[in-house]
Amino acid sequence: MLFSLALVVLSFVTSPVHSDKHIPVRKLRASDTCYGEYGCFTTGYPFGGTLQRPFTVLPDRPGVIGTTFYLYTREARKNRTEVSRYTSLGTWKASRPTKFFIHGFLDSTNKPWWIDMKNAILQVDDVNVIMTDWSKGNGFPYEKAAANTQVVGAEIALFIQYLIAEHGAQASDFHVIGHSLGGQTAGYAGERVKGLGRITGLDPAGPYFENTDPRVRLDPTDAQFVDVIHTDGTHNLLLGLGSLQRMGHVDFFPNGGFDQPKCPKTSGKLMHLVWQLGTMNVEGFMETSLCSHLSAVYFFTDTVRNQCPYVGFSCSNFDDFSAGKCSLQCDGNEHQCNRMGYWATPSDGKGDLYLKTQDANAFPFCVHHYQLTLESGSEYAQTRGKVSLTLVGTLQTVTVVFDDDQTTFKRGSVETRFIPLTVDIGEVTEVNIEFKKTQNWISSSWYSSSWLFTKATVFHADQQQSRAFCSRESIVSGTAARFASC
Repeated sequence: MLFSLALVVLSFVTSPVHSDKHIPVRKLRASDTCYGEYGCFTTGYPFGGTLQRPFTVLPDRPGVIGTTFYLYTREARKNRTEVSRYTSLGTWKASRPTKFFIHGFLDSTNKPWWIDMKNAILQVDDVNVIMTDWSKGNGFPYEKAAANTQVVGAEIALFIQYLIAEHGAQASDFHVIGHSLGGQTAGYAGERVKGLGRITGLDPAGPYFENTDPRVRLDPTDAQFVDVIHTDGTHNLLLGLGSLQRMGHVDFFPNGGFDQPKCPKTSGKLMHLVWQLGTMNVEGFMETSLCSHLSAVYFFTDTVRNQCPYVGFSCSNFDDFSAGKCSLQCDGNEHQCNRMGYWATPSDGKGDLYLKTQDANAFPFCVHHYQLTLESGSEYAQTRGKVSLTLVGTLQTVTVVFDDDQTTFKRGSVETRFIPLTVDIGEVTEVNIEFKKTQNWISSSWYSSSWLFTKATVFHADQQQSRAFCSRESIVSGTAARFASC
């Protein structure tokens, strides 16, 4: 087992950081096998012999993997029914959309996060939910589990094709949702089903897939609409279990797509992983090292309930997004948005979209995205200090720091900040601004002790609503001024 881990770590080290070139490591004799209706599989290029996949094995036979499907519907929410191409379909109906779930490495369908997702979806939608269990083929060694995803994907595709050909289902009515290795499995299924409606990749596995040929990994050609949520995309060398590589029509990067709030950081994950795999503490591995990796599942399930919008915004990178350098306006071609998770649509924004969330212990996980803009019109040349804004809302009142002695405000300047709030304050009806001049004795003489902010604009980006507040009153250091709607 430790030898298997060493092989995976070696593959991390040899994997380039940002390369889409799939260069064979050396000329190797490929192994091939065929499993009847499932097709043929190879360890040759692009599935093996590359920098990303220096060690590759053939997948197990379908009978060894033992892929099993369990059906849930509103008529049978709690009692699952095993279904297949060779059994009764129970309460499955072609008139309803069908959601396929696919778990990942070391996971199974009886985990609480999959049951919670199933219950949430059936509460809001009258659909068929089919859980795919391949827990006999998703264990150690990892490279074998990675290879087995091809057979599981083929099995899912055969089942979907059967439902289309024999029971009148439409390919566009199928939505495949996969986590980790399950996300990559969804790609293999979609590749075989022409016109598959949608694939949602929940932090698709990075090791053995990142920067590989599109035939090896999930990509936008695998379904009519492919949306991806990245939550543990740290580069493989640092043992990110997901990937930061774009794999869908729209890729969401909550909190940057890595190291989710209050989850172990990369270095901590490395120590957890080595220790827990060495002691075979699989449950400990799932709860600690997989904290960020599993966040994609938790976030997706929470989006189903529709308590929060979970809007993702277009930006060049997460640092610029967090610094407020990107517009959060959703109209127009340059700045587009889409809702992360269950309610994402192919008609809204594409590409890389960013948003913030709370940690996995804070439910719901949503954060309310605000942009605040201050316009200066003072008779003085410049000032500097701490500027705080109190937003008086119809539900709550909060005070946020707009600038903590970092910016020199100049006459006629316009400053904008991105302010995430963890509470819903309702409609903002009033803004109070407090100014306290810098206490730096070296430079304080250069700055005015009073300042006039003429306008404060509050933009609630999730709702795309903006409201301006004005004042003609200069603020003397240590005091506050009230801004009314204008």
